[in-house]
Amino acid sequence: MPINRIFAANKEGRKAHFLQMHFPSTELVEMAHLAGMDGVDLDGEQGHFDLSEIDEICRVANAAGMTVTARVPSVDPVPIKQYLARGVQGIQGPGVESGEQAQILSDSCYYTPEGKRSWGPGRGHYYDYLPTMNDKFGGNKGYIADANENMFVIAQLESQASIDNLDAIVSVPGIDCITFGQNDMASSLGVPGEPGHDKVNAAHADLEKRARAAGKHLLSDRVSYVRATVALLDTMRGHLSEHRDDAVGQIS
Repeated sequence: MPINRIFAANKEGRKAHFLQMHFPSTELVEMAHLAGMDGVDLDGEQGHFDLSEIDEICRVANAAGMTVTARVPSVDPVPIKQYLARGVQGIQGPGVESGEQAQILSDSCYYTPEGKRSWGPGRGHYYDYLPTMNDKFGGNKGYIADANENMFVIAQLESQASIDNLDAIVSVPGIDCITFGQNDMASSLGVPGEPGHDKVNAAHADLEKRARAAGKHLLSDRVSYVRATVALLDTMRGHLSEHRDDAVGQIS
């Protein structure tokens, strides 16, 4: 896999820029590359992607030197393993509510000794082809070190339980960043449909302060996202706002 562009951008002193996708489209991946984005992020929790589609997206993105990250359906070793086997290099675990869940998330993303990631014959493991491992990394151990070095792990906090257990969550070494789920947090705090409510803002401010004190970044510190659906809808609405009443052209 190519170097993780998030780490590369951050080392340059800037945020990485990613296109966030909720549906499969290799055309969108190509357009993100043409626009100069660092990578694409797949919403596997709320979007719709099957494993073959993820494989194709990773293949196109990697060929262009871009990084693929994903929010997985759940904090469970099986879907995480399947996404990583396709070539995904960053995992966002939704609904992390405890130190135990954060540890499962981390363990599933990193090979031993940092974690418990499973080995397999997918493209994310270079098809388990030893000559490639030898040529590129000097063997399997070199590949493991490279894969761990380029893995990016995010815990998404979305409930009162995540607030209560934050100290245990951020104490897990393999968690690079935390992020929030504003709408689910609002529901958990008794103000459903009000992600901008004072209760939600106060909870996020508290989580941010405590996470930073523990040495963790917010995801927004390191990556900036363009959501494909919003960008498309904004463009179409902007066009209609300017041109909805354009007169019919005249035939000479």
